[in-house]
This record gives sequence, structure tokens and C-alpha cells, in this order.
Amino acid sequence: MNLWTLLGMLFLALGFIGALLPIMPTVPFVLVAAACFARSSPKMHRWMRQHRTFGPTIRNWENNRCVSRKMKIWAITMMTLGGGISTWLFVPPGWMSRAVFGAFLAGDLVVLLLRECPPESVRVGKEKR
Repeated sequence: MNLWTLLGMLFLALGFIGALLPIMPTVPFVLVAAACFARSSPKMHRWMRQHRTFGPTIRNWENNRCVSRKMKIWAITMMTLGGGISTWLFVPPGWMSRAVFGAFLAGDLVVLLLRECPPESVRVGKEKR
């Protein structure tokens, strides 16, 4: 097993954890896992591209370097709500809570700046195979 495969497994595990925890993003970890597997394991890469949940996002990113509006809204909503509630409940008030909340907002900004995929009707026939 090489380094790319190990990294792919690590990022895939983090992506699955992120799917369960609202404070942790899923999409970036899944995209990095797919990139690692593309370099090390064609079988795992193919499995991820065909996955019912993650496949469309991976294919959008690999083919068009974009993320769907639905995924962007979901990611921003979950990080902001999950991060805000967690910070409010578990981080002591003061500079630390502002710093933690700021980190979640920075993550939101990164997602917001990702290029958004065009609507499906515009994209048909333009994907690379």
C-alpha cells in the first residue's frame, strides 16, 4: 500500500465522519480522497465516482471544476449552524469563541468562493468523458 492510498483512506474516513457531524465538511475531504485514489487505486477511484451520494460531486469537480449550488448551500448551512451551536455551547465566551466561530466562517467563505456548476440543462453534452 502506498502513501497516496493511505492518504485516500484517511480523507475518505474524514469525509464519512463529516457526513455525520454537522461541524465538519464532507465535500472537501471526499474530493481530496478521490484525487489521492486517482493516483494510486483506479478501483477505489472508480468506486468513488460511481458512489450514489458522493459520485455526482466528484464527477462535477473532476469534469468541470465546480460544485453544485445545492452542495454549497448544504455545506455552508451545516458548517455555520453546527459550528455556531457548538461554539455557543462548548467554547467559553470571549476571544476563543470568536476565533473558533471565525474559523467556521472562513470555511464558509472557501465554499462560497468555489465555482458553481451551471444548471443541468446548460451542462448536458459539455462534460468530458
